[in-house]
Amino acid sequence: MGLKGFLEGGIASIVAGCSTHPLDLVKVRMQLQGEAISPSVSALRPAVARHEATGMTTLHHHHPPPTPPRRPGPIAVGAQILRAEGPAGLFSGVSATLLRQTLYSTTRMGLYDMLKKRWSAPGDGGSLPLHRKVAAGLIAGGIGAAVGNPADVAMVRMQADGRLPPTVRAEGPMALYKGFVPTVSRQGPFTVVLFVTLEQVRKLLKDF
Repeated sequence: MGLKGFLEGGIASIVAGCSTHPLDLVKVRMQLQGEAISPSVSALRPAVARHEATGMTTLHHHHPPPTPPRRPGPIAVGAQILRAEGPAGLFSGVSATLLRQTLYSTTRMGLYDMLKKRWSAPGDGGSLPLHRKVAAGLIAGGIGAAVGNPADVAMVRMQADGRLPPTVRAEGPMALYKGFVPTVSRQGPFTVVLFVTLEQVRKLLKDF
């Protein structure tokens, strides 16, 4: 009963994830641009030094920090990747995206479809009351996020690992579950909003 939902959801998610991967890569690179630009707060105030021998206080003025360079937009970042890494650079980490969609989205969409059919009354066409849709979305989104978290970490690291120092590139198996709680906490409500909105709009258009 639920196999069709897993298959359909998985194929659709894999195609969508791989097709939009270059945009996701550009987003990650843009988010990493600000890491090196963080002016110290101490640069904004003068330093005071007191000489014990003379009892005099010397005020040393710091020059204001230089204006940070303008950060490039998405088109400029995409062009930088093309120049530095070639067209294949836009698909850096796509294998992890493929794995993430296979694990996370297939599980999420298949479980939601299975729960919806199991909890609906016979002959009701899979229709559920709102509170059951919310419960199905939370369960499907949470389990999907838990299953797909290692692939999600791998995808981000493959997109950005070249910018990290070598000492943080090997962190052991537990690193695959970094961000586990925030990921599950986000994907549960996200799945609820996604599927409940989809079904409510579908129902409205059908009755229109």
